[in-house]
Amino acid sequence: MNRRELSITSFLAVGATMVGMAKLNTASACDTDDVLAAVELYRKSMVAGDGAKLLELSADDMSFGHANGVVQTKVEFVKTVVEKSEIFNSIKLYDHSIHTVGDLAIARHTFDADLMYQGKNLLLVLNIVQTWKKEDGKWRLLVRQAYKPITV
Repeated sequence: MNRRELSITSFLAVGATMVGMAKLNTASACDTDDVLAAVELYRKSMVAGDGAKLLELSADDMSFGHANGVVQTKVEFVKTVVEKSEIFNSIKLYDHSIHTVGDLAIARHTFDADLMYQGKNLLLVLNIVQTWKKEDGKWRLLVRQAYKPITV
């Protein structure tokens, strides 16, 4: 291959890569919006105590981690909401950050909640990191971990 052919080939490869990246960025923006919508629907379902919707939005092998170190499966977490051992009076989510990589998404936010847990009223402000997985065209929660913010 001579220099001219090599230059043309390189130019075409760079152009194809840029077009591919533009398509990837467009899909990423759509996925980010879809993940944010799933996060919001999960929040609303927790407040409503909607076990059916929580089950639908959760991956079968979900791991739900609480700030106190307790980790629950999908069924264990949904059971606490449905049986009202955990009642979410209100949940506000803010400071969202979402990063998608293929069929996975990492969502971070601040979780500000008023809840009843085992008969005690709690006001919590926690940081949350979630991993969402796209299954059958829908985003489902795979991992959720809460942690207390550290103030310096």
